[in-house]
Amino acid sequence: MAAVRMDFPRLTPLTLSNGAHIKQTSQQYSCYLSADAMIRLYKRDENDTVAAYHEAWIEPQNRRIVEHWGYLGDSGETATHRIHILGSLERQFDGVLEPARALGFSELPESAFATLIVAYDVRGVDPDEAKDKQEDIEEALNEKLGWTGLGYCDDGRLSAEALEICCRVVNVDLARKVISESLDGSVFSDYSRIYQE
Repeated sequence: MAAVRMDFPRLTPLTLSNGAHIKQTSQQYSCYLSADAMIRLYKRDENDTVAAYHEAWIEPQNRRIVEHWGYLGDSGETATHRIHILGSLERQFDGVLEPARALGFSELPESAFATLIVAYDVRGVDPDEAKDKQEDIEEALNEKLGWTGLGYCDDGRLSAEALEICCRVVNVDLARKVISESLDGSVFSDYSRIYQE
């Protein structure tokens, strides 16, 4: 993933838990964050089912931390927090998620995510068009899954016969419903099936 650079005058160097880091240069400190620099927390209900999400990410270009939370499958709510350039970025970022952690939200291991495939028949379609379609669908689904707390798109697979969009989700049934509703009536409604791998 591409890195995003954010410059801060005279900040203390740090490393965030997701691997982002601050690097000192001769004149200033620069924060290099990968495009997916985000922490997602989830909370389980009394049946041990993931029921809610709470996440935050840093938007260096806007010098703010975005906080997003809600019930799984819903768009939820968003708040923004201005980054104070003279304060510790790590403390500010952790401070945004601290109340959620106190309420029992925590990160999920990768093993908690299931793989859901959205398949398209691309026989007879120009390979360049199929690749463009793959990128467009992945972007749209990544947006939808992210804003509903359900997960994210991982690399898809493209062959001469099929295009398969790989989605990593925390609730297969709910994600299938949200994906189907999102695609139906759109320019991407020509999928052949949605199935769990």
